[in-house]
Amino acid sequence: MKGSVAHIHRQRGMVAVEDEHGDYSIIELFGDDVEEGDVLEWPGNYPLGSQTIRNITQGVAIRVYFQNHGVPKHQLRQQLLYS
Repeated sequence: MKGSVAHIHRQRGMVAVEDEHGDYSIIELFGDDVEEGDVLEWPGNYPLGSQTIRNITQGVAIRVYFQNHGVPKHQLRQQLLYS
């Protein structure tokens, strides 16, 4: 699956990735920086937990933790752990 980084909550290390179907996946970063607009690719459709994925834009592999998939846009603030 591929998706584009749509929103980043840097203080929490939480990222919303808009996938090919227009849904959002929520990932937690383990210190690796991504930028809005970066294209990410991961194996399978909806993995959960710790994964190594590819940042196609930057040409690097990064470790992330998949928190959730299929998140609607109106729930992104809550899922990204904004107060």
